[in-house]
Amino acid sequence: MGNVTKSRSGALAFDKEIVLSDYRTAYQSRQASLIGRKEVLTGKAKFGIFGDGKEVAQVALSHAFQKGDIRSGYYRDQTMAFALGYSNVKEFFAQLYSDTDLEKEPASGGRQMNGHFATRNLNPDGSWRDLTDIHNCSADVSPTGSQMPRMVGLAYASVLYRQLEDLKSMANFSRNGDEIVFGTIGNASCAEGMFWEAVNACGVLNAPLLLSIWDDGYGISVPNKYQVTKDNVGELLKGFQRTEGFEGGYEIYTVKAWDYPALVETYLKAAQLVREEHVPVIIHVIEVTQPQGHSTSGSHERYKTKERLAWEDEFDGIKKMREWMIAEGLYTAEELDAIEKADKKQVRAGQKAAWKDYSDPIQQNIAFVNGIFDEIAADSTQADKIVAIKQGLSATIDPMYRDMMVAVQRVLMAVRQEQLPAKEKLLEFRRNVNAQKYEAYSSHLYSETREAVRHVPVVDPTYSDDSPTMSGFEVINQFFDQALARDARVIAFGEDLGHIGGVNQGMAGLQEKYGELRVTDTGIRECTIMGQAIGMAMRGLRPIAEIQYLDYILYGLQILSDDLATVNWRTKGGQKAPVIVRTRGHRLEGIWHSGSLMAGLVHLVRGINVCVPRNFVQAAGMYNTLLNSDEPGIVVEVLNGYRLKEQLPDNMGEYTVALGVPEVLRQGEDVTIVTYGPLCRIAAEAIDLLAEVGIDAELIDVQTLLPFDTEHRIVESLKKTNRVLFLDEDVPGGITSYMMQEVLENQRGYYWLDSEPRTLAAQPHRPAYGSDGDYWSKPSVEDIFEAAYDLMHEFDPVAFPIFYR
Repeated sequence: MGNVTKSRSGALAFDKEIVLSDYRTAYQSRQASLIGRKEVLTGKAKFGIFGDGKEVAQVALSHAFQKGDIRSGYYRDQTMAFALGYSNVKEFFAQLYSDTDLEKEPASGGRQMNGHFATRNLNPDGSWRDLTDIHNCSADVSPTGSQMPRMVGLAYASVLYRQLEDLKSMANFSRNGDEIVFGTIGNASCAEGMFWEAVNACGVLNAPLLLSIWDDGYGISVPNKYQVTKDNVGELLKGFQRTEGFEGGYEIYTVKAWDYPALVETYLKAAQLVREEHVPVIIHVIEVTQPQGHSTSGSHERYKTKERLAWEDEFDGIKKMREWMIAEGLYTAEELDAIEKADKKQVRAGQKAAWKDYSDPIQQNIAFVNGIFDEIAADSTQADKIVAIKQGLSATIDPMYRDMMVAVQRVLMAVRQEQLPAKEKLLEFRRNVNAQKYEAYSSHLYSETREAVRHVPVVDPTYSDDSPTMSGFEVINQFFDQALARDARVIAFGEDLGHIGGVNQGMAGLQEKYGELRVTDTGIRECTIMGQAIGMAMRGLRPIAEIQYLDYILYGLQILSDDLATVNWRTKGGQKAPVIVRTRGHRLEGIWHSGSLMAGLVHLVRGINVCVPRNFVQAAGMYNTLLNSDEPGIVVEVLNGYRLKEQLPDNMGEYTVALGVPEVLRQGEDVTIVTYGPLCRIAAEAIDLLAEVGIDAELIDVQTLLPFDTEHRIVESLKKTNRVLFLDEDVPGGITSYMMQEVLENQRGYYWLDSEPRTLAAQPHRPAYGSDGDYWSKPSVEDIFEAAYDLMHEFDPVAFPIFYR
């Protein structure tokens, strides 16, 4: 912000108006916390968690924050948000009340609880704003420490923008990589593994991160001695300190949370170092107080000693800043008293305005629906019930739409046997409110822009007599080569990906061709590989992040689920991160590297496309579809398919695969077999055996699990065969049950069945080692044959006698 300057002696020169502005921001933030707590305790809001105690440190930080910089923090950064202007008192209370109007609550449209901030980095059509012209705030997440992995990518993007010449034209994302990522975290969350993984990763990458640790000595009620070794995370971080003789490392500062001039000086010095030398910095802010305790769900008086509470009162940052301002002769106590009185009124006015904006539409809708109740009661034999329901709704203190809809449903129940003219009005009201609330709460799980996956044009692969045949790893290598050549934003990284080109050679030779910044090796750190990808994508890049084996995706699953899968949804289209996660799994022998894990993955990453290609020509088309969209995706390549031969399309790099559209691989009349990935090949062998005994099976590859059969092609097959077998190598009740529900329930496929639907999955345990272990752990050709044959035996036991039991 550039509000504080240095004198000739090097000491900071504080302008009294700037100091007063800082004090007022801090004071108003404190008042917002105090009022917010009361609003929760009186029932107007559901839960509150506030940033009291950190106000002075955060106004000091704001002096170092410039347009184009990015914050990745947590839910106690409200003062920082006020100081930098991406939130204000009225918006703060709108979020506390869960106002769904984006004009009033622009961070999440009422989808996130208070203290979760986000700037609207996208235009309404989903295109990027000029990120260098705003104070950027990446969308907050609640799980402790989860802001850390994303910081790695947000900061590393600046390294790439600074060093890759082909990215220089992307001036709306970076000013030559001079941006700083301001990370914030509480002391207790520093005990999380992802904190240390992220700190280490940023140190390895030498990424411009300025990380603040707000240390109040506790994690809810648990003191530091139970959180970290030596009771002090700052002591543990000393090993990251830059030293002579070693390349890389952090500069580390320690400063007290109540010392305003020292805080300002520290943040200005630290930010200058990051911008000029492009190195990471940690600021350990100690002696932080937390006047209201952790949240509205508990009282800190229950676990803090009287001595600690007295100390917190004495060393409260706002109190100390006020004392300093008076001692320096900037303002008198009387002047500050008057200013504080005015600020209290201003905050209260903002709160009242936010409540009015939130509650007035509810009251107006209640008045409208009560009018319909009166019309219905006038003609109904259930008038007494309806009047009682209306009175109950009208008497509700601080009602919500939920209360209104409960009353509507109860009235409709009461008059369910009556034909009344006004009943249709009530039904229409109910339909309208449900539609509005679907848009308010359920939109934007996937992209709603012109770049959504569903809008990517389908281009089929083309072949000629000259199309060569090659191994699967060579096919995918050709695709990645063209993708890297075509788009400078594409950055690939992962374990063993660079120098040796990946354990299965899908990137062989590409680091040598495109350089270490485009095709990069990483350490063994799956959690921050995911976070690195998210942060890079949030800054306009197109990362392809590799998790070496599907089993290892569990290390990064929390970040994929809590952050990547929800970012577009939790900002209601305000931010996006079109990450592509590349991994491999399925069919192999042994407990690890051969698991499916698909049900666990699919059910935890709604919001991400999950692609399960059966071969590498198909995989390349899926990657191309994702790269032409603005949605994230996971592509699970078939681990034992890299050496199988495939024909290379002539239009490699141009063709796409429609996600969510199954492909019929074999036509048949008797039974439909639905599967994906490696089991397509195994099921095809089983179908050959079935043909020998007179069974004509149809084979469908679903191609993607998210989205799933958007055109209902599987139902069209059921109309012909009237029998279905859902097949995969996940655990029983996993993806087979998911596919069954999608087809039979959601697509109403049960109408067309003449036999009970069947599922065939793997055993509930992990696959055992060895070929025999694999044979008795996962569906084999013989298992598939017998499952389909059983269906036909039930239909015609004479023609299809059981011969194998």
